[in-house]
Amino acid sequence: MTSHPGFPGRKKEPEKHANHERWIISYADLLTLLLATFVVLYASSSRNKHKEDAIAMSFIQAFHGTPPSVLTAKPTGSQGVLRHQPSPIPKPAEAPGSKLPHDVARQMAQSMKTLQELQLRLEQLFQPLIDKHEVTITNAPLTLTIQLDASVLFPSGEAILKPEAVALFKKVAAGLVKLPPNFRIVVQGYTDNQPIDTPQFPSNWSLSAERSVSVVQILTASGVPGGQEAAEGFGAFVPVASNATAAGRAQNRRVVVVVHAPVPGEAGSVPATPLPAAALPETAVKH
Repeated sequence: MTSHPGFPGRKKEPEKHANHERWIISYADLLTLLLATFVVLYASSSRNKHKEDAIAMSFIQAFHGTPPSVLTAKPTGSQGVLRHQPSPIPKPAEAPGSKLPHDVARQMAQSMKTLQELQLRLEQLFQPLIDKHEVTITNAPLTLTIQLDASVLFPSGEAILKPEAVALFKKVAAGLVKLPPNFRIVVQGYTDNQPIDTPQFPSNWSLSAERSVSVVQILTASGVPGGQEAAEGFGAFVPVASNATAAGRAQNRRVVVVVHAPVPGEAGSVPATPLPAAALPETAVKH
């Protein structure tokens, strides 16, 4: 006999029991997330106490070479998140006498902050020229480099700054005078390889050196201490582009201002001037 809805002959389906244990899955997920959080916190806390010294040491090693080798810690039975596990954070092997004092780390951090503040100020000042690719500003650890096309600063074949260049460097000097006394400012002059032989400039060396001196004189007259400055002339011996084209020669005619922060441990010394990877002559004109 066929049963129809609403008639007594129809069989009722058995009721399903409600699952009251689904909360276990959510609870297990919560415990997993908490465990992962504590593992990350532990790893971070183990690393933070060495972070300041490690960052500063990496900059020191960049100047002196021989970076510290990194070794994986061996199990000792009492390290790590669990007692039977090794520490998850490898620690650098310290060379004898390589531990960096906290005061040196703070000195380096302050020097880098000073250079960053100077860079921001100069980028605002040079922004129109940066947009036209006539000025570039680069920042490396403890060094700030400002490269300017010579056409922006000098008439062709001359070492007397244009009036607008004089006004520009006076504004640059307003930022340089605020540098600590142990900072050094090196002005470098470069030319292309086209020969020059005039009564005033018998060679490209003399032209490049005189141009760097002109910049130093404006900075000094604007309040930058002369003891912090140096002028260098490299002529055509350190090109950054090919001299075979007019565009390349224009890039090689340039003035570079390099601001050096002091290297900790070398108080009173002037760091070596960073130059492009090109062969230099045995002597360069310096003033």
